Parts: sequence; C-alpha cells; structure tokens
Amino acid sequence: SSGINAEYGGYRKVVSKFGKDILLPSGEIDRQKLGALVFGSRENREALNSCIHPEIAKIVRRRLILEFLKGTELVVLDIPLLFESCNIRPYMHSVILVYCTPEQQKKRLMDRNDFTEEAANARINSQWSIEEKKDLADHVIDNTGLFLETESQTKTLLAELRKGILPIRNILLLLFLFAVAVILYNF
Repeated sequence: SSGINAEYGGYRKVVSKFGKDILLPSGEIDRQKLGALVFGSRENREALNSCIHPEIAKIVRRRLILEFLKGTELVVLDIPLLFESCNIRPYMHSVILVYCTPEQQKKRLMDRNDFTEEAANARINSQWSIEEKKDLADHVIDNTGLFLETESQTKTLLAELRKGILPIRNILLLLFLFAVAVILYNF
C-alpha cells in the first residue's frame, strides 16, 4: 500500500501530474511506478514533493494537536524527509535520527525493497546525506551494530525524553488555556 489513496488530499494532484498509468487496479498509487518516475528525474521528484508535502504537513500537524489534546505522553513520527521538507520541525520537541553507515543504508534498502543497487542509490542520493541529518538531529541512535545495542540505546533515550515531557506539556497546556481565556474574554 502506498499510503496515497483517493481519500488523501494530495492524491488528485499526484494523479493529475503523473497520469492514471501510475494507479493500481485498486485505485491506489503504485509506488514502484511512481518511484521509477521521480527517482530518475529531479524535476519529477520536486513536482511530487510539491503535491504531497503540504498535505503531509497538514495531516501531521492535525494529528499532533489531537494527540496533545488527548494527553498522549509521547508521539513518534517516522519521517524520512523531515529535514528536506514538510516544515513541521517547529511542532517537535526532539528529532531523533536512527543512524547507520551509508553502506548499511544502501544494503538495507536493497534487502527490504528488493531494489537494484542503482535504484537504491537513486533514492539515497535524492535525500540529504545521513551525515548532514546526523548534525541536525537532537539525538542519534546508532544502528550500526547489533539489535540489542540499538534497543538499549532506544530505551535509554525514551526514559530521558519522558523526564522532560511533563514540564513541557504543563507549559503548553497553560499557554493553550491562556489563549482560550483571551479569546473568550474578547468574544
């Protein structure tokens, strides 16, 4: 499943730009066909990004606000192109990068998606380098070793993040309540 179906806001824009040949019989967008078009052309990739990134940002912002109002303690977003797009960084307390070497990144992509080396390189080269992202992240989990090591780092970081959540939530909640009070007072 591509995640881009007819109910998704950017769907019509993507189909309009790239044509109905990119659709599966179910009506969903065929990720492999679309990938072949966008990872072979910077122009097509930028066109796709302009269709979907604003929609993704809206969905993420709405979801974060909903989770905040529900009192959710921690929300984890998996956004491979966070630094390149979406403009949602201001809504985040912390950015965590799960790091591996560029060679591991390519091998894992090839194994997971059954990509050729050329297809994997095209996708990797369309993004900022993992080293650039590493410099911008608030926290880095080293995923170059054993699973148990990665798991241990993740648990340690999660405990550290949970310590700082309550004070931030209380401050944000007070600001939200203050804003509502101001609106109601002026209404």
